[in-house]
Amino acid sequence: MPGKPLQGWFTSVWDRVCAKVNKAVVFLDGPSAEVLHWCGGAARLFKAGAANVKEFSSFESAKEDQPKAVFVLTSVLKGQAMTIIRDIITASQFQYCVVVCTVNHYTHQTVHGAQESDSREVFDQFEEKMCEWMGNMNYTAEVLYEPVSFAPICPSLFTTPAYSSMFPLTPSDMDSIRQMRIARGEAVGEDCMKIDFSHLSTDMQIWIKMLASNISSLFEGLNIREDCYAVGPFSRVIASELASLNSAKNRRKTAANKASILFVDRSLDMVGPCGHQTDSLADKVITLLPRLQGHTVDVAINMTSLLSKGAQLYPQLICPGTLSHADSGSQALLNSFVTLKQKECLMDVNRHLVDVATQEKLLVSLPTKPGRLGAQQLEGHLKLFREPDSTRAFVQHAGVLQVAMAAVQTLNHPHYPHTEELISLEKTLMQNAGDQDCPTALHQLTQLLQEREESKGRDDRSRRQRCSVEDVLALLVFVYSLLGEEHVGTVEEEGRLRETMIHAILSQAHLSPELQSLVGENTTEDRIRSVINDVFVKLKGLGRARTGLQQFGSVFTPGSVTQVASYRPLVRQLMEQIFHPDKPDIPDIEHLSSGLTDLLKSGFRMFMSVSKPRPSDHALLLVYVVGGVTCQEVRLIREAVAAAKTETEVVVGSTRLLKPSDVVHQVLCQNNLFPDLGL
Repeated sequence: MPGKPLQGWFTSVWDRVCAKVNKAVVFLDGPSAEVLHWCGGAARLFKAGAANVKEFSSFESAKEDQPKAVFVLTSVLKGQAMTIIRDIITASQFQYCVVVCTVNHYTHQTVHGAQESDSREVFDQFEEKMCEWMGNMNYTAEVLYEPVSFAPICPSLFTTPAYSSMFPLTPSDMDSIRQMRIARGEAVGEDCMKIDFSHLSTDMQIWIKMLASNISSLFEGLNIREDCYAVGPFSRVIASELASLNSAKNRRKTAANKASILFVDRSLDMVGPCGHQTDSLADKVITLLPRLQGHTVDVAINMTSLLSKGAQLYPQLICPGTLSHADSGSQALLNSFVTLKQKECLMDVNRHLVDVATQEKLLVSLPTKPGRLGAQQLEGHLKLFREPDSTRAFVQHAGVLQVAMAAVQTLNHPHYPHTEELISLEKTLMQNAGDQDCPTALHQLTQLLQEREESKGRDDRSRRQRCSVEDVLALLVFVYSLLGEEHVGTVEEEGRLRETMIHAILSQAHLSPELQSLVGENTTEDRIRSVINDVFVKLKGLGRARTGLQQFGSVFTPGSVTQVASYRPLVRQLMEQIFHPDKPDIPDIEHLSSGLTDLLKSGFRMFMSVSKPRPSDHALLLVYVVGGVTCQEVRLIREAVAAAKTETEVVVGSTRLLKPSDVVHQVLCQNNLFPDLGL
């Protein structure tokens, strides 16, 4: 089962939405708008006859001569979502309303405390409410379930924007759960690394049910019966929920195809996402260029340099370029960004630009001597499309030009040299780890932060830029995830670093958005001290995330006389073991049975020489990383699978694409125990 049918299904789901939008005002919430962005964009709705496309907000409404509305939502029809729908309807003159929701009626029944059944009663009741808000019970209202939750980035990668802030619980979160259960007088087991679905908050339980039902719908659309696997305690909960879905039982009985899905906790390996040692141009683009407003993947690309001088005078009036386009050329180029190393990717960018310029009969200046391909040469090709007589060519190849411009602006970005400095710091921290003659990671970070503070009075820009508090936070996540809490430094060194960080934050006249997200509005010393203390509690929890793993307990290989210290990404280790020709037992990958039949099979295996189920058993393996993934990891997975020479197709899915600042926010700032679904 190749990735192309998967891509086709992601976009085909929108066909059923488009069938409803003729002459309608379409209201999209943030995640559904982002998914549509990767499935044809708003143009697809307008082509289907939509009268207008608007943000899902209480401040929006339709004109008096627009009697039809379609709402596309990725949330439960309760609380905040219900309020906004009511506000929009009452402010308009609708006679026909359709709600397309990515949360099925089974999950809605759970939200309302009803028994799970095939009844549409919850949806029927909401349809009645919409008729009441329209002011006439004879008007028409519909509530439909469509899993428009998947954003196809390229054939081997998709994300689920509605779950972009979902992050696995770390040991410090599990400690909090244990304390709350003890306070309620509940009996707690000895296994600190185990989570049960019932231990989670109500909103978290609903969120997991939503994700499981969306993935089940994906398998239903592809006529697949899945085997569920998990690495990590949080992924185990999600995989168990998917395996036990009552609504999937009939599908599993009749499905013609088989596939495996492996859920992986992001918290088990945070080294790659918060580090900068990536050879992926896509990761650098996502890290350095500003995100497209309201998006978790795409970036805003400044295209004014290829436009008229008037446009360059008022760049704020020009819509930014993006990475997502419908034409095959730009899609192929984006796929290169994700799946190739930077050097190979730049060569492919150059090839695409030369091809389209030659196709349009533009005068391409090729270098007389072969040399290192860089931003200057690519920029020279792009400027060919700025000439007045090249307007048609610019429009014809706008997608390729925007993706190529993203590469140029990343290489020319003023912060690009700083990322090189951070790479050097990460390598130093890694090489010094485990060497008793070298300073510990906490000692080195304290020194770096002190140097920055001492340089404030001098005109020393390079030193001042070298290591900010935000950089230190990312580096702390890096070293704690890499080494574990026992190998980063002493208690005294931790105390000195805490005090240095507190002083550094207090000395800043204006906090950056990242620090504001961490500290909040109250910037008193007591508040900052409390926040920094909590940061180290979370970091220590992150350092214990792999506790209990037998085979994948480490992602670090210490240096020796013959080799330098190195980082071994968890996803690569997983793929190497899954596709190992000897098929060794993998104790850290848990298989979640989907019913009595699977349980009986597991029992018979204890008495018969039958091999255990493996994620590589079927033609399709879907690896879903809960908490975000990087393009570097996607490439590593592809390379490991290619090296194994297997016929199994591997597709990577995740809640989002990550950059270092996302990691800091997810681990240190947001409340992962109690997500707010607006219910």
